[in-house]
Parts: sequence; C-alpha cells; structure tokens
Amino acid sequence: MNNSVENAADGYLLDTNNCIYYSNALKKKEHRRSPKEKRILKIIYFIQYNTSLYMSEATLGELIYGAERSQHKEYNLEQLEKFKQAIPPLLVDQEVWTIFGKLKAELKRIGRTIADMDTLIAATAKRYNLILATHDSNLNNLDYLKKNTVKREDWLQK
Repeated sequence: MNNSVENAADGYLLDTNNCIYYSNALKKKEHRRSPKEKRILKIIYFIQYNTSLYMSEATLGELIYGAERSQHKEYNLEQLEKFKQAIPPLLVDQEVWTIFGKLKAELKRIGRTIADMDTLIAATAKRYNLILATHDSNLNNLDYLKKNTVKREDWLQK
C-alpha cells in the first residue's frame, strides 16, 4: 500500500467509527462479529487491493483516547500500533488546518455545526482528495456546503 497520497485522486479516509468496527472485527471470530463489523470488514476486504485506505491523525487521537480509557489499555495500545500498519494515519498539516477553518466558517454562516474532531477528519479527506467513509450522521451537515464540498460514503447505509 502506498503511504504517500500527496497527489492521490483515489482512496478512502476511514472515520473513527469505521476504524473501530474494522479493528474490532479483526479481533473477533466471525460468529461473534456484529452486523456492522461484518459489513465494514467485507467492504474493506473487497476494496483493499484496488484502492488505498487511510485514517486521519485526528482519528488516531480518538483511538488512542479510547485505548487509554479501556480496561485492557496495554493490549489495546499494542493492537493500535498494528492497526496503524494496515490503515496509516495521514498528517494533519497546515493545509488541513486551513480547510478546517474554511469548513467551520462556512458551516457557521449557514447555521450548521459539526463537532471539531469530525470537521478535522472531513478536512483531512478534502486535503488529500479522498472519499470520507463515515456512518456519522453529524457529518450530514456537509451536504449543505456550497464551496467546500467533501466526498462521502456511508458504508453502513442500507
């Protein structure tokens, strides 16, 4: 998998919930996986050889937070290190922050809001020209943007 997406025109940025479903699915036997975990795993297995998959450093931060608060902290942090090899985090650089500011300002102008971490994840997808794979209904407010559109797919929508 190519970790450099400087000029990428194709690929997916998995948001935090999809990373969690994927990570949890990998740790479980098939019969113990939830329907959402099974679906995300199936989609990723289907596309992983034809496209690139990434997460934002913002998602990485959320995953570290979850591991730090878990009952099995050391194990989960160790698993996260392995997970980063499969789904590498993309740098939140100056350009991501500029896009973040533009997205947040446009949303504010039209009376819509999105949590800052979700906005940062969306800005990362836009910066690297990736499709944001998310099931977060909070991000539906991106549909109201005229200037700063972000490509999205909901892999869990029926």
